[in-house]
Amino acid sequence: MQLALEHMTKSTELDDIYQDAASNVLLALCRHSWPAVAKHLETELLTGVFPHRSLLFVMGVLSSQEELLKKEDRESWKELLSQMARKSVPFLNTDVWSKELLWSLTKSSRTQQEHTPEKAFLFTYYGLILQAEEDSSNIRTHLKTLLETSHQWPKQREGIALTVGLVAVRHLDDAWAILEQFGRSTPIKWSLQNLSLKPHGQSLEDLRWKWAGSTILLSYGQMAAKAKSHILPWVDNILSRMIFYFRFSSWDETLKQSFLTAIMMLVGAISRSEGAHSYEFSQTSELLECLTTLMEKEPQDTLLTSIRQQAIHIVASLSALRPPMDVDKKSRLLSVCFRSIFALPLLDALEKHSCLFLEPPNIQVQPAHPQDVRLSLLCVAGWGTWSGHSTSMAEALHSCLKTHLPTWGMAHYHFGP
Repeated sequence: MQLALEHMTKSTELDDIYQDAASNVLLALCRHSWPAVAKHLETELLTGVFPHRSLLFVMGVLSSQEELLKKEDRESWKELLSQMARKSVPFLNTDVWSKELLWSLTKSSRTQQEHTPEKAFLFTYYGLILQAEEDSSNIRTHLKTLLETSHQWPKQREGIALTVGLVAVRHLDDAWAILEQFGRSTPIKWSLQNLSLKPHGQSLEDLRWKWAGSTILLSYGQMAAKAKSHILPWVDNILSRMIFYFRFSSWDETLKQSFLTAIMMLVGAISRSEGAHSYEFSQTSELLECLTTLMEKEPQDTLLTSIRQQAIHIVASLSALRPPMDVDKKSRLLSVCFRSIFALPLLDALEKHSCLFLEPPNIQVQPAHPQDVRLSLLCVAGWGTWSGHSTSMAEALHSCLKTHLPTWGMAHYHFGP
């Protein structure tokens, strides 16, 4: 073990490769004697000198690869990690240590498209340290500094959001205040106003801020996911900010995916909260409008897209919350869903599609009301007579509806050429 620790920080021509090999020896020892390894890691981490990259590599792998530790040992490791974070709080006030931390979080990786284990761990560890900090002013200063770094790369945005979410576990007010302040800053206002910028021809400074709205969306999602039972009173405020950034940020795949990811984290937090089903949410109507618009803009000649699938699952979860959807919104939502589902390709092309829902989500959580069924039928009534669709397609639709809808609802509708 001592030999591995010595070689983890040794400089050679192989640089990171050599150090990672020594680190992997230490990780292998964890399977047999993880408390001894953890003790060495704790000692090295709490010297007051910013830890070497290889030490962070070990801690990153140990935190992310669950198979390295037994279930009970993993819980002990998480508790030890929290203790180390609490003991690291004084380092936040050490100028050299704090600057090295920020540099390590923002420096270029071997590939910007994925996190190295050490950087992924640092975002978590930074969040845990700030979570343990008691000084509100210090917490806000560190979060502000982190948010003012580059938002160009996906993993960087996810890491920043994770740190904000971990801080929100104990300091929800501070995390919320800093996100609000950051959202009103000049760079964010600039990024919202420059919606028509093209990827080519942009400066590095432009790219640094272009997707800051995506980071903010993910941060709100992480706040909801980490705050857990404390989140209900904040839901409407968080939703209103998510909806704002969705509507006024540059419309691209990055924004859409960040929006859906954040909403899924929020909906998941709501579903785990006691009392959610009796809570009145004032922003669900606006959220449904965003999701409907999102589905409308998806390609109509594709049976399944990731964006549409995620949006439908979110709608399914929202349908269980109060207040229930009104008739007009149900009608529009069903119409959009039917158009995206029934815009089928030709029969020979249809055989190439093997990604249809095997278990489509049940968005009708209450017994169908006659008026709702009628609205559903009105949405699809014209489909069977559209040009370009074969008789067999029309008959298939008619058979499906006849099987799953009451006979009184089918009495006045005929599908076919």
